[in-house]
Amino acid sequence: MSKQICLIFQKEFASFFRTRLAYFILGIYLFLSMFCTFYLGLYFDVINANLFSFFYFQVNILMLLIPALTMRLWADEYKTGNIELLLTQPLSYTAVVIGKFLSAWGLCLLLLICSAPLWLFTALNISTDNLNILTSYFGCFLISGSMCAVGCMVSAFNKSPIVAYLASVLLLTLIIIVDYNFVFNTFSFPGNLAIRFTQSLNFFYHQSTLLSGQIGVDNIIYYLSITVFALWLNRITIEYKRG
Repeated sequence: MSKQICLIFQKEFASFFRTRLAYFILGIYLFLSMFCTFYLGLYFDVINANLFSFFYFQVNILMLLIPALTMRLWADEYKTGNIELLLTQPLSYTAVVIGKFLSAWGLCLLLLICSAPLWLFTALNISTDNLNILTSYFGCFLISGSMCAVGCMVSAFNKSPIVAYLASVLLLTLIIIVDYNFVFNTFSFPGNLAIRFTQSLNFFYHQSTLLSGQIGVDNIIYYLSITVFALWLNRITIEYKRG
C-alpha cells in the first residue's frame, strides 16, 4: 500500500505546482502571515522571543487557506468524471484517500518552512526561545493536518470546489469556536469532571497549549483523532459513492 500512497501523493503534490495553485497559496500565506505579524501582531512593540506575534494568527490563516488546497482534491474528480477511472485502477481506497491527504499536508509543511526566515530574522536581533518556537511550529503542523483531513472529507461530499471550500471553512470555524461548557452545565456534571471533559474536546484549548510551546500527549491525541476520524469518513464516502 505504501507504493500506492506514494504514487497518489506524487501525482497530487505535483498537480498543485502544475496548476500554479501552490504558488498562489504560498504567496497569500506569506502575505497574510507577515501582515498579521508586523501590523496586527505589533511585532516591534512586543517581546517576540517565542514569535508570539506570528503564531497567534496562524490557525485563522490556515483555516482560510487549507480549504483552498483540499477543495479540488475530490470535487474535481467528480466534476471531470475521473473518479470512475481513478477508482477502477488497482489502488485501494485507503491508499487514494491517504495519498491525497498527504499531498495537501505536505504543502502545508512547505508553507511553514517558507516562514522560517522570520525566525532567523528574529534570532539575529534578540535572544529567542528556539525550543519553544520549534514546538509551536510542530503544533501548527499538527493542526494543519487535522484541517487538511477535514477539508478532504468535505471535498469528498461535493462536486463543486467552491461549495467544498465554503463548507470546509464553515465546518472548521464551528470546530474551532464551539464551546462545550453549556453541555456540561446543562447536565450538571461535577465541576472538575466538566472542566476536564471541556478541555479535552475544546479545539481552542489544545491550540493555545500547542502554540505556547507546550506539547502534551492529550494535544497530539486530540488532533490525530480528528485527522483519523475525518479520513475514515472520507474513505467511507468514496466507497459509498463508488458503490
